[in-house]
Amino acid sequence: MRFLSTLLFLLSFSGIASANCAGPNRYPSLPESERQTLEVKAAQAPFSEGLLWRAEKDGVVSHLIGTFHVHLPEHAAMVTRLGELTPQPEKVFLELTDDDQLGFQRHLTENPDSYLIQSGPSLIDRLGPDLWPRVEEQLKARGMPPFLAARYQPWFLGMTLMLPPCAFDVVKSGKKGLDQQIAAMAQTKNLPTASLDTIDGLLAILASDPIEEQMEDLRWSLSLNTDLAAPELMGTVIDMYLKETIQLIWEFNTAETYKNAAGDENKSRLATLLKQAEDDLIIARNTTWTKMLSTELAQSPALVAVGALHLPGEHGVLNQLQNAGFTLTRVPLK
Repeated sequence: MRFLSTLLFLLSFSGIASANCAGPNRYPSLPESERQTLEVKAAQAPFSEGLLWRAEKDGVVSHLIGTFHVHLPEHAAMVTRLGELTPQPEKVFLELTDDDQLGFQRHLTENPDSYLIQSGPSLIDRLGPDLWPRVEEQLKARGMPPFLAARYQPWFLGMTLMLPPCAFDVVKSGKKGLDQQIAAMAQTKNLPTASLDTIDGLLAILASDPIEEQMEDLRWSLSLNTDLAAPELMGTVIDMYLKETIQLIWEFNTAETYKNAAGDENKSRLATLLKQAEDDLIIARNTTWTKMLSTELAQSPALVAVGALHLPGEHGVLNQLQNAGFTLTRVPLK
């Protein structure tokens, strides 16, 4: 069930949103008892709050920043703050550099069988008249003609639906998220950049399941009859990110996702999927990244920019670096 665990993670937990999605913060309207439960659970995670951190070992000082992958107006001030850090980095680490992002796109173009259904029934036929209209509705809300996605493999359809409708205009406008703004800053300063992920590694996570397994999971997700991008939650997620209550984003989104899964069987399946998502997309990647960073950050000052949800937790990048002998200190963004 790797496809659906990946899809659920990408849609519900990756922090993808934009200023145009900034609706009301729903969190204060939750019952006090529910908020207390979520906050207590979040506080149990190491490094549960904070976006900017100083990591020091053997006299070498680097910094880590938790990012939001699509444009927010507040990013400009964050980039300015990064330019004031001392010492300034000699290298910048990103999840994927601009060159590797282009390489990922080029790989898909050159290998259409990795993301398209090349033979047999299309998604229209495979999903049928009960489920395909739900995909059509979500595609149209994003301004995409449904027929263009009829031959997408389910994992790639999930990537397409990853952005809520309110974020599409911002992405099309070319406005950059914090990762891309940091990459642009590095280019301006002639700093070398390096990817923490690899194209092969990402494809192994995203596209390794057989089509029929992907279809089974897609049918189940559509049977929940909800837009998994949860655009109504984006205002809350943005507010939590800007308040730097990062682990609380995970706890809140998890709780809200369970509310869409009525019945014990659905909740049990969802629990399995979320655990696999955490294992594949958070823990495994964090561990791989930290092996590289624990060597690199001990040699020369660097800036590490990763999605904010990779920072907190027992298996978070910060805790793993601390276990590797680094001293971690939270740094104010303002």
